[in-house]
Amino acid sequence: MNDHDSEKMAGILRSFGLRAAESEQDADIILLNTCSIREKAAHKIFTRLGQLRSLKAQRPQMILGVCGCVAQQEQEQIFTRAPYVDIVMGPRRIGSLPDLIEESRQRRHALAVFDPRDALVPELDLVHRLSRTRAYVTVMEGCNKTCTYCIVPFTRGREVCRPQEAILAEVRRCIDDGMVEIELLGQNVNAWRHDTWDFARLLAAVAEVPGVLRTRFTTSHPLHFRDPIIDAMASHESICHHLHLPVQSGSDAVLERMRRGYTVSEYRGRVERLRQRIPDISLSTDIIVGFPGETEADFARTLDLVSEMRFETVFSFIYSPRPYTPAAEYQDDVKLEEKKDRLRRLQVIQDSIRMEIVRELEGSTVEVLVDGPAARGQGRVGGRTEQNYLVNLEGDPALVGQLVQVRIERAGPHSLTGSLETGLTSSVLRNIDRVVHSTGIRSHHGAEP
Repeated sequence: MNDHDSEKMAGILRSFGLRAAESEQDADIILLNTCSIREKAAHKIFTRLGQLRSLKAQRPQMILGVCGCVAQQEQEQIFTRAPYVDIVMGPRRIGSLPDLIEESRQRRHALAVFDPRDALVPELDLVHRLSRTRAYVTVMEGCNKTCTYCIVPFTRGREVCRPQEAILAEVRRCIDDGMVEIELLGQNVNAWRHDTWDFARLLAAVAEVPGVLRTRFTTSHPLHFRDPIIDAMASHESICHHLHLPVQSGSDAVLERMRRGYTVSEYRGRVERLRQRIPDISLSTDIIVGFPGETEADFARTLDLVSEMRFETVFSFIYSPRPYTPAAEYQDDVKLEEKKDRLRRLQVIQDSIRMEIVRELEGSTVEVLVDGPAARGQGRVGGRTEQNYLVNLEGDPALVGQLVQVRIERAGPHSLTGSLETGLTSSVLRNIDRVVHSTGIRSHHGAEP
């Protein structure tokens, strides 16, 4: 979501004739887009502002802004702690950016934040998309959940859903611009609803837009991940077999204190139904360790659940209290050293599970959407499988945007390495399928029309 907000800000700035600066020293405007979901992330922004202070002193005409969730959380306090900052802008006030820039030129300290109760979702067509293949599309903003540790309802506000007509129109524009993968975004994406539509219907409609080769969505809440969504995923070829489904803890007692609204058994049941319909689904999750009151027995249940679920990826964090949340008032009775040790133990187990999973892919052929040059090495490109595995291979940049068949030769902890299989690309074959389906003839590569 923050990446996409940055794309929106870049689009607005480019619409006024600005371009990306080569370096901070050359910039006329520097905007820091921020996250406050964890204490460490929020602290980083003030460290970064301290690093930019001397540059601002040398070039006082340069505009320095803090945007995103820390801006919404701290508001005027940012000016107090860093008076050389010119702009503070909350995440739902991106459309105010041009006015804020002008205001900061007239007088310093331009502020635009929102009341979390406001039903405000800015519709912005000015988006500078950084990917050549994937387009983020916001379907909703905010969250109505009351998880005791989470600051999102304060920094992102209450749930507001965009109408399906606006979402589908944006998807079609993305396809017209050459994108082939659509990722639907929301803090609680599968709670989206509008008129008589629910998220399962929206997901299916996006997957059926001509030209969409892949569809993803994030982030899901287990409470709202219901069977119609599973049915939509299983019945549409373009919906990727990957799901991020945060569990947070393997202990019912901890989940209750977190106010998550489900039990471990209910979470397990959703995963079992998903795997029955989509056996090759890959799962990622979030886990918080050291939540107030978490005992060693509670943590052991989390380790047991991780071993049972065999997540492809676990995003794991040490609990840190956030302002304006009920858990900030709880007694933080797990010592920091114990939190760090639990995090280490969890990550050791998960690293082992991931390596077992990816090594099973060695020697197999997978479909990869090539999205750009590989991070290292000339003459190499990279992309992702529909299960979200990163794959690097030798290949021409002309493959960007194509679905290709890749034989996996080596599995590493962070990426797979493979070689391009000869023959037609998968995206070409899919287009042939669409043609033969409409004409009622059998395709030459063996697919039934």
